[in-house]
Amino acid sequence: MNTTSMLSEVRTTLIDWVGGHLIIEKREQDDLDKTIMKLEDFSFQHRGETVDDYTASTLLQLKGEGKVISEESAVPLPHSTFEIPLEEINDVKKQSSELIVQTERASYHISYNAN
Repeated sequence: MNTTSMLSEVRTTLIDWVGGHLIIEKREQDDLDKTIMKLEDFSFQHRGETVDDYTASTLLQLKGEGKVISEESAVPLPHSTFEIPLEEINDVKKQSSELIVQTERASYHISYNAN
């Protein structure tokens, strides 16, 4: 699947999921972050060239109220957004109520619940 097809799959899935709740698990090296949010909207952002490797030139921005969950606590999602860098996207897998996005840096496992 090429990048355009992968992004199209993500867009189509998220259109159907707006208004529902998402559980996002980001796995990067040995680190696992978990976020729960109500998806209100989403957009693809294109920033052009960046000055460092940390800031993505293309990203998916999920918008909505949510919480970042850790073993110690749950804290509100900063700016009510969750961003997924997409310039090095490798694969997208869609399975009923799950979407897996794999990039060079991390894997994002997104589960959907309509309630």
